[in-house]
Amino acid sequence: MTTFSYPYTFHDLLCLRQFNEIHGALHTEASDKEIVEWAEHQVMQGNDSEAVLILASLNLDKHPNSDEVRMYLDRYLLESGQSLPDAKISALIWLKLQLLNIIQCEDAKKAETVLYDFAIAYLDFPPPFFTRTCRYFNWLYYRLYDDLGGEYQTLASEMSDSALLSYIKSHTTPFYRVLSDNEWLDFLTSE
Repeated sequence: MTTFSYPYTFHDLLCLRQFNEIHGALHTEASDKEIVEWAEHQVMQGNDSEAVLILASLNLDKHPNSDEVRMYLDRYLLESGQSLPDAKISALIWLKLQLLNIIQCEDAKKAETVLYDFAIAYLDFPPPFFTRTCRYFNWLYYRLYDDLGGEYQTLASEMSDSALLSYIKSHTTPFYRVLSDNEWLDFLTSE
């Protein structure tokens, strides 16, 4: 999911969870790890919920069991009167975090790996902005890296790593800015 340190909010984690549940995630294991790390921080801050304590204890495993993470997170949501965010906002938050991952990349190979996720997955979910943006990044991946079976030299191979990374980031940043603005998110979820 990510190659950077990001201070996830509980809302972000719930959006990732919801996105994973509805659409099937590319990196479920990483989001489970983030959820149990959030629970660990909650316990250290004095949250005495049994469900949070059990969630935090799942961090003792290298790879937390997804079913257990889901079960105890659901239990915590029930006891705290909260619910999962809707599918539209969840998709947009997932997309925002993927784009931030690209922006935070320090080398072109890592950025290519994140872009590749847009090439291998058919991401056609509401809201329309999500679908259009995912299609754009699918196009960007193929524009940069598709050599048509060795027939052509790729655009990426004609650039230095730093120029390629700068090119990718310059195409990513405008979308990330939109998704980082709450007013835009409200508008995009009403589409």
